[in-house]
Amino acid sequence: SLLTLLLASTPALSWRFRTAGLAALAIWAAFGIVRLRQTDPPPAGLTAILVQGNIAQGQKWDRELARSIFRRYLDLTASALILAKSGASESGSRVIIWPETAVPFLMDQDTNARAAIAEVIGDTPALVGGVRFGADGKPRNDLFAVLPGGVIAARYDKWHLVPFGEYQPDWLRLPIQVVPGGGFAPGIGPRTLHIKGLPPVGPLICYEAIFGSEIVDPADRPTWLVNITNDAWFGNSAGPRQHLAAARLRTVEEGLPLLRAANTGISAAFDAKGRELGRIGLNQTGTLPIAVPGAMSPTLFARTGLWIPGILALILLAVSLFRWDSHPQRRAIDENRTIY
Repeated sequence: SLLTLLLASTPALSWRFRTAGLAALAIWAAFGIVRLRQTDPPPAGLTAILVQGNIAQGQKWDRELARSIFRRYLDLTASALILAKSGASESGSRVIIWPETAVPFLMDQDTNARAAIAEVIGDTPALVGGVRFGADGKPRNDLFAVLPGGVIAARYDKWHLVPFGEYQPDWLRLPIQVVPGGGFAPGIGPRTLHIKGLPPVGPLICYEAIFGSEIVDPADRPTWLVNITNDAWFGNSAGPRQHLAAARLRTVEEGLPLLRAANTGISAAFDAKGRELGRIGLNQTGTLPIAVPGAMSPTLFARTGLWIPGILALILLAVSLFRWDSHPQRRAIDENRTIY
């Protein structure tokens, strides 16, 4: 964004500012090149199997289709695990990843749903999206960590909720209730889940992946990121593609690999340098096994967050005020005002 702004303002800058800007950009680019040329970290020793059910938005919450939707995810998972276990080259542990709200039943209450998942996953843990109700009676948009036997070992509540989609803001009083019951209740913020048999993972649900500097618990840094999402409501538009690009940017910012499972459009995986490792395209049904890459050391952005763009914005504001105050045309305007 800063580069775009500087290029747009180039005609108004003197040669000294242009030269200084080019020098700063050259130094900036050099830091980026050095970072990207670092040796790739060793792999995590984990194979993630992304599952994309490709459920149309109009069908997703149809109660008559709930069983068939659930069965589709179970069947896809079973086939993927059979194929993975038959591969002679496979090593390390595995994890299954289902997208946001893939389970159309209440995971923490429905023992039959958990038993069905346990039967399919066997000794492989799974990270699945679903909904639960808290003690306050309000629903939560969750990621559940399901271990062999159907045990829920951990869960993560989405905390960046979509206004007027997932909740109705209390500060905006409306004569009608846009979101029934007020919508979902938020979680407590970025978390790292420690699940038996898996490296520490940072979960992200849906558009939480667009919030730079707000996706990782700095006091408990994960070694990989999981983004589960729906994206079916965007249709075949720029939405799924923009969402994917934003998720990819998080890997570069944090130096962490990201595995993304979407209901439809677009499931994909990226390493810690933002390189795409594979994808399941828009409106496709399928599974994708990915060897999870290793994590890099924390980036400068991971350590400082939004301080750097904030400081750069203040510097540009100060420069623009200085230039406007010292511009000959501005002085002439001020002199004319004084005369009249």
